[in-house]
Amino acid sequence: MNISGVLVHARPEQVAQVEKQLTEIPGVEVHAVTENGRLVVTVEQDNDKMIADTVLNIHNCEGVLSAAMVYQYGDDDTEVTPKN
Repeated sequence: MNISGVLVHARPEQVAQVEKQLTEIPGVEVHAVTENGRLVVTVEQDNDKMIADTVLNIHNCEGVLSAAMVYQYGDDDTEVTPKN
């Protein structure tokens, strides 16, 4: 599992439209929206390539001026057993 935090900057007059578009992208969740067009978003996908593709999709939404990944966490679901 991979989770990334993305800061999206949209045209203020299109922020509601951008929020709607983002919520329709699988794995994307919008956490906060400001009046001046900033959105705080998380992207949860299975691997790094899918994260990159999703961030690119966000960037390509109509009304989006920029999308910057500001945080990334990856977990390969491998359980680590401590040595005794």
